[in-house]
Amino acid sequence: MPRTTIQHSALPFRSAFPYLCFLALIFYVNSVERALLSPLLVSIQEEFHFSYTLTTSLLVIRSLGFSLSLFANSFLATHFTHRRIITASIFFVGASFTLLSTTTTYLQLQLGLLFFGLSAGLYFPSGMAMLASLVKKEDISKAFSIHELAPNLGFITAPFIVEIMLSFTDWRGTMRYMGIAAMLLAILFALTSKGGYTHGAPPRFSTVKRILTKRNTWIFFTLVGIALTLETAPYYVLPLFLVDQQNMTSAEANNLLAMSRLATPLMALSAGFISTITGVKPLLFSGLLLSAVSLALMATAHGTLLSVAIIAQPLFPAILFPVIFMVFSDFFPPEEQSLVLAITMPFVGFIGSGIMPNFLGYCGDIFSFETGFGILSALTIASIAALFITPASD
Repeated sequence: MPRTTIQHSALPFRSAFPYLCFLALIFYVNSVERALLSPLLVSIQEEFHFSYTLTTSLLVIRSLGFSLSLFANSFLATHFTHRRIITASIFFVGASFTLLSTTTTYLQLQLGLLFFGLSAGLYFPSGMAMLASLVKKEDISKAFSIHELAPNLGFITAPFIVEIMLSFTDWRGTMRYMGIAAMLLAILFALTSKGGYTHGAPPRFSTVKRILTKRNTWIFFTLVGIALTLETAPYYVLPLFLVDQQNMTSAEANNLLAMSRLATPLMALSAGFISTITGVKPLLFSGLLLSAVSLALMATAHGTLLSVAIIAQPLFPAILFPVIFMVFSDFFPPEEQSLVLAITMPFVGFIGSGIMPNFLGYCGDIFSFETGFGILSALTIASIAALFITPASD
């Protein structure tokens, strides 16, 4: 029998608002449970007596699962509605956290985090599709603004959540309670949410070769790759660096980590306005250069200046992302954009949120975290070269 899909009309923005907020809550839980691993790594390392390299290699496993499922979503969406994929994603995110709370070996941690990544990565493409189905075309930008608050709030609140949870339980209890909350939220979402009743279109690979040989693809890959690395890699290793090498308490490190993200939502919202004054390329150049400077200070400074550098560092990637995606919309025609993202983002996520934090952990073992920050600063300077490559016009 042919598959049938229930069709529902988009809602007026006021009517859709509660459902948009619920979807944003799902995205927040997805984001915050990924961000929680950063402050929890300190406790995990202490219990298992891992090296920095081994501890941060857990991020590689999680990112591998995340990237694989991000790519797999386009295949799954041809068989399941986006609504069902989102429900499954957040439920199994919770289930994986609950399982992680029972692990006793490195292999079990690896398998649990692989399962977690495979679950979490399913959300984003289906979340975007569900969001678009909820509102009319003229309200899409407002809906995106609400939705994109979630990851920024996840980075800000994750350290505070960990400190609150660790005041009455350990890292295992934190994962267990957060996992149970996610599973309950998934059930509530399945029962009460609206939208997301459609299926995804089957992926087409006829243009893959042309996209991979296009200069614009590699410019975009470089820019979004360094931006994601700058946003996530320092965040994941800072608690290890601050507690073990700067003699901060866990509470002090988590408070500084959270403070460093407080202004990022405002910076992201202001990027579009700033780019109309400065132009896109000067803003990208300035953002990358200032990111490199802040990382160089993190590699060399101590005391108050180090804290200032840590607070300043995430402000510049927050500006970069919206501008890079403005460039992306100019680089590729609408019919190619989803395929370009399907090709590039899994690799970008794996490198930026997995390989690079692991590299910083390796530097912490062999040299120092400061050396890792210095090398990342140099890579950021090198990425500026992408701004001077003339984009393809076809």
